[in-house]
Amino acid sequence: MGYSVPAAIGARLARPTVPVNCIVGDGCFRMTCMEIATAAQYGLGVVYYVFNDGELSQIAQAQEIPYNRKTCTVLAPVMLAGVAQAVGAQYLRIASNADLAAQIAAANTAAAAGQPVIVDVAIDYSRRTAFTEGVVKSNFESFTLGQKARALSRAMRRRVTG
Repeated sequence: MGYSVPAAIGARLARPTVPVNCIVGDGCFRMTCMEIATAAQYGLGVVYYVFNDGELSQIAQAQEIPYNRKTCTVLAPVMLAGVAQAVGAQYLRIASNADLAAQIAAANTAAAAGQPVIVDVAIDYSRRTAFTEGVVKSNFESFTLGQKARALSRAMRRRVTG
């Protein structure tokens, strides 16, 4: 977790003629976003698509299933435009599907000129992802019958009592 920002820089250094686009969650982005200053310093046009939903989504979904609440995964808003300014990157925002084509084209143009780009992507994870569903299913299937009964009992009790 937190590795994709510097990994994208490494990918660009290893293959300077190949466009590099990085998809990163806002929680992961916060861990290493200042590394983009290195990309700016060396003129590495990397595009960072930051999926910005204000929480650690996979962890939040994993907590919500057994506990019926998100115990410690909601994040305070981060001003990605300010981060972009601080590290020397261009800032773009995708607020809806209507913005996709124009903002992706603008990001690619800036990156081709050697400018790192932070694209703030508004995203809604109110539905569980396929990844979360698969993890839950795999984990539950590995339980013994007694563990399954206890887990289901606790989950039902939490749903009823809130």
